[in-house]
Amino acid sequence: MEVWHIVVICILMVPLFLAANYVIVKKMAANRRKEDDRIERAVSDSVAASYADKSAKYQSWPKYRAARRKKKQG
Repeated sequence: MEVWHIVVICILMVPLFLAANYVIVKKMAANRRKEDDRIERAVSDSVAASYADKSAKYQSWPKYRAARRKKKQG
């Protein structure tokens, strides 16, 4: 193959590279958004459970209590 053949092939592959890059970045962004939404839902559920204490119904501000982690036994 001559040099100009290689140059033409490289030039023709640029749009293919850009299209593949677009698809990969779009997929990664969707996965990141899904993970962020999942984390946000978990935090909001935790806060909602903390505020759902019926005995503290008439307090001016209920205290938020974060869920405690279970200690690993080992």
